[in-house]
Amino acid sequence: VDFCNPLPGMGPAREFRFAIDRGGTFTDVFAEVPGGKFVVEKLLSEDPANYKDAPREGIRRVLEKYTGVPHPADQPLDT
Repeated sequence: VDFCNPLPGMGPAREFRFAIDRGGTFTDVFAEVPGGKFVVEKLLSEDPANYKDAPREGIRRVLEKYTGVPHPADQPLDT
């Protein structure tokens, strides 16, 4: 979900930046993606049938969506 556009006068972002809010029920992964867009992934904080760690899964989803590069859930994320 895109929740805002880049602010006027700001240059494009050249890398990803993440902030994570992990609550008891939901985890929100806020990301600034290249081009200066801001996006949010909202996941259940605990969902062992689908992923081991909600913050990691949220980051993985953002990276796949905005790079087009597959990041298998069972593989480490390259930092």
